[in-house]
Amino acid sequence: MKIFGLSLLAASAILLGPMSRPGAQGPPARPTAEQNFLWYCIQCHGPRGDGKGVNNTAKLPVSPRNLTDGRDMAQFSDEDMTRTINRGGGASDLSPIMPPWGNTLSAEDIRDLVAHVRKLCQCQFDPKAKERFLREQGKMPAQSQALDPMKETSR
Repeated sequence: MKIFGLSLLAASAILLGPMSRPGAQGPPARPTAEQNFLWYCIQCHGPRGDGKGVNNTAKLPVSPRNLTDGRDMAQFSDEDMTRTINRGGGASDLSPIMPPWGNTLSAEDIRDLVAHVRKLCQCQFDPKAKERFLREQGKMPAQSQALDPMKETSR
């Protein structure tokens, strides 16, 4: 019985770590953006963010986005990425398969994840890239079709 009690005490110390020791200071450290990425995003986006996660199979209707593609990722503002992470892909007219993480991650965690994605893509937001993407998706008229407010129209 004494061995069982000592084993239980040792297991408790290992499982609870510093929180079980008297004088332990404060809550455990908040996970880094990279740790959160490796926990929540890796399954679809892959460990490098290239979209080659284990969930990326031929059965998916769309492939997870390659977060390392700077040309593609430049179309998304930090606000776009924050909304997508917070509310899911469907909230940004992207894949509805991407789940919302706003009830799981704090606003600070999401802001840090956006910065991590910026490191992965080595890019910043480019409004021209967003316009190009919207045109390609048919969600914005081509420049030649856009009305020019400076031209006079004859009636």
